Amino acid sequence: MFQESLPILSLPPLPVAEDQHVDADLDVSLSTPSTLVVNASLELEAGESGRRSVDLALVIPRSQCRGERPLLAALLNAAQAAVARATRGGSMHAITGLPRRVLTQIAGRPYLVTQFEAA
Repeated sequence: MFQESLPILSLPPLPVAEDQHVDADLDVSLSTPSTLVVNASLELEAGESGRRSVDLALVIPRSQCRGERPLLAALLNAAQAAVARATRGGSMHAITGLPRRVLTQIAGRPYLVTQFEAA
């Protein structure tokens, strides 16, 4: 989804409305009556091969959305669950490296969903 990693401080946070729903049209890959799936990217701490990223699917219950716009808390919970799935040890698809941040796109531009503390 994201071709190259961007500098840590260069991304804006997601816009949020007063009612705590994300105030923009996210990059949605699937929309059903029960769930909304938002495309995202997990950036990993720079290692020997430089900064890497992994595509994520953020699965949000439709009950926590207004149309195609999720509550910020629901989006953050979905990001946390997706990162846990991607970094779980023993999984065939598990990645190595420390999670750095999760990004998504709005109108073709990357936005910061969440950032993790450096170890």
